[in-house]
Amino acid sequence: MTESLTRPWTLSFRDPADGAPQTLPAQVPGNVLGDLFRAGRIPDPFWGSNSVALRPYEFVDWEYRTTFAAPALQPRERLQAVFEGIDTVADVFLNGTCIGHAENMVIAHRFDIDAGLLKTDDNELVVKIRSSANAAREYRVPPGSVATCDYNTEGLFLRRPMHTYGWDIAPRLVGAGLWRPAYIEIVKPERWTDLYLTTTHATPKSSRLLLRWNFASDRPTLIGYEGRLTLECRGHRFERRFPIYFTSGGFSFELPKAHLWHPLGSGEQNLYNVQLELIHEGQVVDARTWRTGVRTIELRRTEILDAERKGEFVFIVNGRKVFIKGSNWVPSNAIHGEAPERVRQNLKLFVDLGCNMVRCWGGSVYEDAEFYDFCDEHGLLVWQDFMFACEVPPQDEAFLACIRQEAEAVVCRLRNHPALAIWSGDNECDEIFFYPPFRRHPPSTNRVTREVLPQVVFRFDPNRDYLPSSPYMSDAVHRLLDRTRAPEQHLWGFRDSWKDRFYKENQAIFASEIGYHGMTNVESIRRFIPEAELNDRHGPAWTCHASQPFGVLNGPYASRNVLMENQARNFWGYLADDLDAFMKCSQIVQAEAMKYFIEIFRARKWDKTGLIWWNVIDCWPQFSDAVVDYYYVRKLAYYYI
Repeated sequence: MTESLTRPWTLSFRDPADGAPQTLPAQVPGNVLGDLFRAGRIPDPFWGSNSVALRPYEFVDWEYRTTFAAPALQPRERLQAVFEGIDTVADVFLNGTCIGHAENMVIAHRFDIDAGLLKTDDNELVVKIRSSANAAREYRVPPGSVATCDYNTEGLFLRRPMHTYGWDIAPRLVGAGLWRPAYIEIVKPERWTDLYLTTTHATPKSSRLLLRWNFASDRPTLIGYEGRLTLECRGHRFERRFPIYFTSGGFSFELPKAHLWHPLGSGEQNLYNVQLELIHEGQVVDARTWRTGVRTIELRRTEILDAERKGEFVFIVNGRKVFIKGSNWVPSNAIHGEAPERVRQNLKLFVDLGCNMVRCWGGSVYEDAEFYDFCDEHGLLVWQDFMFACEVPPQDEAFLACIRQEAEAVVCRLRNHPALAIWSGDNECDEIFFYPPFRRHPPSTNRVTREVLPQVVFRFDPNRDYLPSSPYMSDAVHRLLDRTRAPEQHLWGFRDSWKDRFYKENQAIFASEIGYHGMTNVESIRRFIPEAELNDRHGPAWTCHASQPFGVLNGPYASRNVLMENQARNFWGYLADDLDAFMKCSQIVQAEAMKYFIEIFRARKWDKTGLIWWNVIDCWPQFSDAVVDYYYVRKLAYYYI
């Protein structure tokens, strides 16, 4: 049982301009940047070049404060303070006493509450969040740990989204906050602590499932316990009572004539309502409910394409090959904790486009339950990256222990979702080992993706496949120093023309990234570019929304606007000066390119087994590869697809 923290929160800090103390109303869940904007302390971060001016706030410490009444407890019950998301380095205080410390934005934190600290009413809860920029300065970054863009170096040790430091799809907005729900939880003395339900065999006639459990009890003996498992779907009911002799256990069972779960386009998304009851001497002392789908998923792959460029990379669902038609998932909003309603709105676009897979890109966060529930309901297979992107992460023991804790929390939280198809170690980290100085070492040197993560997946989700990286570069591929020998690839190339032989002749069996620029609709551009800069495609505002951080007009991401112009010029033979005409020219090029990429894969079906193109929608107003802009205005490519 949970008790929401419904009383108002405040946010205190010192103004970076003069050091004067400030206190504002705070929104929880939320982000300090949102609170500052709502209070009129900063301009809209998404307008013009405003995001560049917010860098001084990166060095500010923040203090959230609220009060709550202590809930009534039954004998043997206790309390925990639960924060589903803290950005990032924080200490939590209850009535002046520190009850916990957090250093990871992407997992939940639970802190025990000593009953002796509580008052009946007006218990003061304070969360002191340290500046991420200052916290990062304490780490020594060795030459063997790198981010491919220097803007992101400070994110190597801190477990928060890489995109917040500046990315080609997102602005640099290094905020802070309680970005997911916070509440007080009543902890029962007897409760399920760890539940795992997976399908090991699935056919229309008969299926087999495996249940594993752990539970906690404060009783001196474990005598008198039993469990009851119930599954129901479309009038089909299964029930089994089972004895319990220890705090962990499990069993395998047959589910005759099960209603199977299928990806979108392959069949129905049948979901079973599951209830697992913990019973002591005839009384139900705890019960958990969730939904599951009866299905098997396998990724069948080879380590390398052979000399004839033959290999394998194909998803098998319920014993049948599935041709993947997917797109990449980026943050729904560049400022985490703000506009959570965008998650469901964005996912609806995937369904409308006919996607059967969504790849959760590794430069962001692990999404909340609503995301995975939607995918379960609508047949969107989930390719889940762990949160590493374009980096060689630290390899020291303290960091590896941090990642092990993170991975265990994430795997246990998400593993019971039937839509979850695969765990992937990272985004594009293996590819760094093809460049000096790392090319003298194989990608398997990376202990994060070759040691820690596969061990966690094996221990806590042994019935699901793990891919070390995307694209995965095996040591066999690396010995040849030829990335085109990998069965799965990210097909970006030079992007000078979609008719380039790079796209037509590429031998990748599966593409998990491929895309092309398309100009944002003019009516949307007017919502984030000042009137005076509308036609200055190389000025500060356009460059900022390219997305180039720090206001550098000639940085690596500033070139994206030049790239967009060159793509239009190469196709049409000229470059339109009029903004509306340029928009139309650019969108036609993007639409034709995306159509061509998809047709290449569909025309060679099973020689090529799928593609996950980049991408559906932007996380902020910008110029990009997305086929829908931040304001939900569709580009021409959306209708082509």
